[in-house]
Amino acid sequence: MQFTSSILIFLVGAGFGVLLQRFVFGRKTQVGKLEKEIMQLKGEQLQLKDSVQNHFHQTADLTHNLTQSYKDLYEHLANGASQFSAQPLSDLKQALEQAKEDTPKDYAAHESLECEAKNSQRAL
Repeated sequence: MQFTSSILIFLVGAGFGVLLQRFVFGRKTQVGKLEKEIMQLKGEQLQLKDSVQNHFHQTADLTHNLTQSYKDLYEHLANGASQFSAQPLSDLKQALEQAKEDTPKDYAAHESLECEAKNSQRAL
């Protein structure tokens, strides 16, 4: 009977030991896994944050470059306009004024009649 009691006490102690190991030491293992997972997620979050920050820096640089390109294009067009159209426009104005002086008065009267006819057609 004493042997049976000893075996029974041993089994109860072993059961408590298993339960204690599962709840106490198992929680520590579970806590360790969770801490490892949290550290991994923090690393991923920092990597994502860096990626987003780099994306916005690159976007800002590209926008700046685009703005500079538009500015350069505008300056190029402005220089071309002043270079190519300043003198020819004044020549064209002089040529038109001279052409008006050289045209017969009958042609000018005919031209004004055409304008009046177009205006009356628009009114209808």
